Amino acid sequence: MEAIIKEERIEERITEKIRDEIPFQLKQKRAFSRVGDKKLEDYMPYRPGVKLCIERARLVTQSYKETEGEAMVLRRAKALAYLLDNMTIWIGKQERIVGNFASTPESIITYPELFWRWLDKSIEKEYKVLLNDKEREELHGIHKYWKNLGVHGQERGLLPEEILPYWRYDNHGVFLWLHGGRTGVPNYEKLFKAGLNGIIKEVEDRLKEISSDPNIYLNGRVYLEQKNFLDATIITMKAAIRWGQRYAEKARQLEKEEKDEKRQHELDKIAEICDWVPGNPPRTLHEALQCYYFILLLTKVIDLQAPGTGDRFDQIIYPFYRRDKEEGRITREEAQELVEFLFLKQNEFGDLVPPLMEALTLRVSTIGGVTPKGDDATNEMTYIAMDAKDAMGLAQPALAVRIHNKTPKAFMYRIVESLRTNAGVYSFFNDNFYLQHLTSLGLPIEDARNYAIEGCMRWIIPGKAMGMRALGGNFALPKCLEYALNQGIDKFSGKQWGFPTADPRTFTSIEDLIEAYLTQVKFFTEKLVAIYNLVDSLDEQYLPQPFLSALMDGCIEHGRDCRVYKYFAKTIIQPVGHVTVANSIAAIKKVVFDEKKVSMDEVLNALKNNWEGKEELRQKFIEAPKFGNDDDYVDLIARDIVQRSTDVVNSFKNIYGGHFMCDGTGGSSYFRYSGLTGATPDGRKDRDVFNDGTISPAIGTDMKGPSAVLKSVGKIDHVRTFTQLFNQKFMPQFLSDEHRDAFVGYLRTWLDLGIHHIQFNVIDKDILVDAKKHPEKYPRLVVRVAGFSAYFIDLAPGVQDQIIARTEHPSV
Repeated sequence: MEAIIKEERIEERITEKIRDEIPFQLKQKRAFSRVGDKKLEDYMPYRPGVKLCIERARLVTQSYKETEGEAMVLRRAKALAYLLDNMTIWIGKQERIVGNFASTPESIITYPELFWRWLDKSIEKEYKVLLNDKEREELHGIHKYWKNLGVHGQERGLLPEEILPYWRYDNHGVFLWLHGGRTGVPNYEKLFKAGLNGIIKEVEDRLKEISSDPNIYLNGRVYLEQKNFLDATIITMKAAIRWGQRYAEKARQLEKEEKDEKRQHELDKIAEICDWVPGNPPRTLHEALQCYYFILLLTKVIDLQAPGTGDRFDQIIYPFYRRDKEEGRITREEAQELVEFLFLKQNEFGDLVPPLMEALTLRVSTIGGVTPKGDDATNEMTYIAMDAKDAMGLAQPALAVRIHNKTPKAFMYRIVESLRTNAGVYSFFNDNFYLQHLTSLGLPIEDARNYAIEGCMRWIIPGKAMGMRALGGNFALPKCLEYALNQGIDKFSGKQWGFPTADPRTFTSIEDLIEAYLTQVKFFTEKLVAIYNLVDSLDEQYLPQPFLSALMDGCIEHGRDCRVYKYFAKTIIQPVGHVTVANSIAAIKKVVFDEKKVSMDEVLNALKNNWEGKEELRQKFIEAPKFGNDDDYVDLIARDIVQRSTDVVNSFKNIYGGHFMCDGTGGSSYFRYSGLTGATPDGRKDRDVFNDGTISPAIGTDMKGPSAVLKSVGKIDHVRTFTQLFNQKFMPQFLSDEHRDAFVGYLRTWLDLGIHHIQFNVIDKDILVDAKKHPEKYPRLVVRVAGFSAYFIDLAPGVQDQIIARTEHPSV
């Protein structure tokens, strides 16, 4: 009997065996360096073993060559169909959820229609190891075809002369422009009810409607636009159905070769499921998870590289689990194992990005929250997802947990339990804040209650056409302060990159400095908006997404791609360094204007010389009030700076007629983009990092405990500003059983204060130090960086040091 029990336990943990044997983590890029660093010793390419698969690039290029002269939406549709019909497919030896995007498990893929210029250079330098000579030669040849078609870089030849110099971040150091795939989330609930065949029928019906409506067909332009789009959606959906059936055929082929009876049964089941979904509505939990993964792969990886997930996983999957369980088809343990198989597949993802960027991947599933009627939405799948995530211990997908006033105590206790062992993959979002914020933007309360987190911090309404650019708006606010203190002249180059604001020596109050700072923010935001809007226009022209569009509400009805039709036009800029700016302005106000201990001339000279020879003066500025200690002197300045900076960004409009919005998604760039900013009046030296996240205190400055930090952060008007990525670090012992209620109370306080986000690292400092010295001992140590989870050993040394140095709170 004992042997049988042991055998069953081993079988139950087959997912652990897969996790340990298959190189999912190979996709992770080893490190990233700060832009502006003179030396790049900490830069490495992807982990050893990673290859660049060029099959997608080859097939998409072949299709484009055959469709020249056709409408771009049809070319995109036919390219996706050709890719799905001809790409290599494979099924792992023990997996039960299937689907791949590259020809081999260790590979990443490239998207020449999105980018090729930087990659064409990189495969001869930093990324040379990712290809053999024959592949490299072929990829160079592929890139030649995309010279006038690849979107990335086209804007350089189209920008006005006064904007063009600002395209390069290393010129001015304020914002970095990077292309990223447009993002959006399918309506999984609709898909699960209709299947792709049902949606094809809806499109066919719409085609009949526009062909019989003189208001449409008499307007040739409108009719042609809608017909091309609707035809394109049918092409892609039929191809997706065929793609699923290819896996059914593959499974049957493998079943014939398989000798193990249990695996034969699994392959037979896979074949049955892939014959059915995604064409038809899933009937079981296994079918729902497989359908979900097929669609996730198609919309976020295969069609175009786009981060995020953006669904409410427990809400869309729970009905299938409940029905299976009620009808006796599945146990809870079996359901968790299937979810573990799904999560393992998500760790195969790996993004191809420029050498100096980190490959974040950023798959985030949202759990918890409320129902459309406002009731608690926690269900058994919420707990199953957490159990599966904790059991796998991998970085992807991260879990965004929605908390509200009615969140059950049992769920709060379960959160504490997960944070003890797997804190790095969890982030928490405040429903009290979100419902107020989203309705203030004009969204109906039912849709607001259905929000999810797509990437780091980006909120989205699943199934709604409102996708925003994933990358392309990282904005260094402290550099704007540097320009305000130097009349718009860059400290390092001596060039006039900023607006020529007044000489700070003439300032008579702190408001003069704030106005100069805001002038610089507006000056650089204008430059960024000009680039942003041009690229969005190019994306709209060259990169329609008919498959994704067909799965989002309104696109079929309006006959328009999701890049054109918008439920809500959300365009984001991602500022960082708010607290560094606030601390700096508070220090000048205190030391220069209030106490009059130091002249502005002395401050400017000290900053110019990086505080060298002025340590005593620097200490005065370090000792000035710092954000994070419940001190109104600096907290109210921070509130003002955050609000007024946000107002500047909000004053600009996107190509859809909506306003630009600030977003905390740029939280990780506090490290990457601090390298071109000189010394600041908070005591920070040249090129030192800004405060982490967007609203976290600067390292080592929060001296009065975590509750004081909450009070400081709570003074920010989160509803009107929405820029808050908030990191905290706790000693593991504080989450023990005896302190559990105190920590739950702490989360309730965070909720009541209306702070929109919080995330934790709960790892002993000694472990982090040891992991830096001996990375081989900690291959799966996941930490929370700033809005995303990452394996600690993959982070650059500077980021590791920064996480180690974060204030470690012993209690609340």
